[in-house]
Amino acid sequence: MTAQSSGNATATMGNPTPLLAVSDLQIKYGSITALRGLSIHVGGGEIVAVVGPNGAGKSSLLCAIAGVVPSAKGAITFLGKPLIGLSPEDILRRGIAMVPEGRHIFGSMTVDENLRLGATVRTDRGAIAKDIEELLETFPILRERRKQPAGRLSGGEQQQLAIARALLCKPRLLMLDEPSLGLAPIVIDQVYQILTMLRQRGMTILLIEQNATRALNTADRTYVLSAGSLRLSGTKTELLNNRDFDAAYFGVAEAETRVLP
Repeated sequence: MTAQSSGNATATMGNPTPLLAVSDLQIKYGSITALRGLSIHVGGGEIVAVVGPNGAGKSSLLCAIAGVVPSAKGAITFLGKPLIGLSPEDILRRGIAMVPEGRHIFGSMTVDENLRLGATVRTDRGAIAKDIEELLETFPILRERRKQPAGRLSGGEQQQLAIARALLCKPRLLMLDEPSLGLAPIVIDQVYQILTMLRQRGMTILLIEQNATRALNTADRTYVLSAGSLRLSGTKTELLNNRDFDAAYFGVAEAETRVLP
């Protein structure tokens, strides 16, 4: 797909029916319009990133998909079925889990108790203990800290806990809002290694980021939002070869967007 200006994105090459499709979405908070006719799609097994400065509408997009905020216009479908009008709990049961900005860990509860909160929507109670053990294999630091209050974890450890808790819902789509926020660079590396590993295992990921470098290096495709509208979309190569990229992503310096490993 060629990097494109604002407008509807075409379906993923070789995957004409996307797992998630957002069409002409408009979100308003009173007289403030947060999203203006946004259309994006996410194919099964992809990592798709949405980047942009503060106020671009990135978090509003995730909250609309998760059913946390209502839409004024547009459609959201998952596995071909509409989501708008469903409760957050129903959307979670359909297979969409979100790791919110700030992680929302319950600090006075243990790591184990926080993990088990992720299984509250499940009905297969007999499989939960097995799934927790598998997650502790994936996130060994959580096994070490399992009986400790989650508030004692470092920021990176809390992010791992938030991701593991979301995975315990057994989602088809994992959404993350600013997973690198407030973390040291080496910890961000660890978080993104985890996301890449999850994709290798078949997880589909929709990622919201301000850090364009991290997003472009990890995602299969990236959407660039500004002031609630889609400005560009494409692969890392397509976007970095597009002379409008820096202008579309306000506030990103030339050195940051061009010097990429």
